[in-house]
Amino acid sequence: MKSYVFTVIVIISIILLLNVPMFDKFTISNGKTGKIVYIDDIDNVKEFTVSFRHSVNRTPVNEFIKIQGKKFIVYKTTFYSYGAGMPEFDASGKQKVTIEKGLVQIENIDRELECFAYLVGTYADHTLSYKDMSMKLSELIEPQNPAFFSVSKVTPFELIKYLINDKPKK
Repeated sequence: MKSYVFTVIVIISIILLLNVPMFDKFTISNGKTGKIVYIDDIDNVKEFTVSFRHSVNRTPVNEFIKIQGKKFIVYKTTFYSYGAGMPEFDASGKQKVTIEKGLVQIENIDRELECFAYLVGTYADHTLSYKDMSMKLSELIEPQNPAFFSVSKVTPFELIKYLINDKPKK
């Protein structure tokens, strides 16, 4: 009887431990369902770019983002044409704008975000790039759904499940 009770306690303890958020990770979740669709080590994703085609002016946009602590810092953007939804230049700040061969670059944006989302579009072709890796968000999340970026704690169970079943091929 004691062996049975001990076994049950061990099994319950393992189940509980597998469901305790304990690993800080860079994650992308489906904003509609909440399902984590991408996990990586924060050190791998210290700086990354999200590239897409603007839905109104139909030109490429690149947003450069870095992770500091558990926050995201949007530090630079490049694009070819001002229009709806494009960043505004803040002349009162330390931002630097350059235009070369039609490419507008705004540096020193330094916008701090706890988390953020992109609505994965059918035209925009959102692409996440860092180090030597590049991946279309539409491979992770069905278009017309939000891709929710965060730095958060994941459980051992979520990490194991992701590594076994959900990890996209690089």
